[in-house]
Amino acid sequence: MQKDSIILPIKAFIKQSPGLTRFLANYVDHFYEDYSVHKVFLEKNRSKPLKLNLGSGADSMEDNFMNVDYFPMKGVSLCSDVHHLPFRENSVDAVQCMQLSEHVKDPRRMVLEIYKALKPDGEVFLTVPFMYPYHEAPIDLSRWTKEGFKSLMKEFTPIQVGVLGGPTATLVEALHGWLSILFSFNSDKLYQVNYLLLLPFLKPLKIIDRIILNKFSSSHRLATMFYFYGKKTQRLSSDTGQ
Repeated sequence: MQKDSIILPIKAFIKQSPGLTRFLANYVDHFYEDYSVHKVFLEKNRSKPLKLNLGSGADSMEDNFMNVDYFPMKGVSLCSDVHHLPFRENSVDAVQCMQLSEHVKDPRRMVLEIYKALKPDGEVFLTVPFMYPYHEAPIDLSRWTKEGFKSLMKEFTPIQVGVLGGPTATLVEALHGWLSILFSFNSDKLYQVNYLLLLPFLKPLKIIDRIILNKFSSSHRLATMFYFYGKKTQRLSSDTGQ
């Protein structure tokens, strides 16, 4: 964590409260993004006994998901490194991993761990950023195009791959960051204050994606985030870990 960060301590405080975390996730971010396919994933796996929510933070999940996170905090059921999941092979019914992949040092290793742990025909729902600004939590390492995302998840059979946050979100995030930098006068603390103050004024514009642009076939070219909904239907070949 950056020593002079204002935003990261606020995030850390919020993550200690499952109720506040869920409220902000649902009504600040998720409301403007297209989680319709995620709802299908949840409904299809509602009755499954062992389901993992990787990188959960304090966000409590419905339908008895086990919250798994690297950091101990309220609401986390199991502390674990996603590069080394402590589950038997073919033992997990479903896995969701939201807004975590960019913060993981070896995303391919994480994906292979998910594949290994899932039962045959077990389902996964995973999201990644594409044209999304840099954001520490506490590190930010990777981005994916739609095709790059499919390559990352190549062991899985896709059920649906699509845009979670579309072109409007990309423009909003860019404008948000641009204004925050412009009026920071080269002060990182002032940048962070600007960023927080602008949040309620700019984020509502993202609703344009949910209503219109996410449905356009070319929206992936300027998307902020993608989702992958798929299942385990084949064995790992000897070279999948390369």
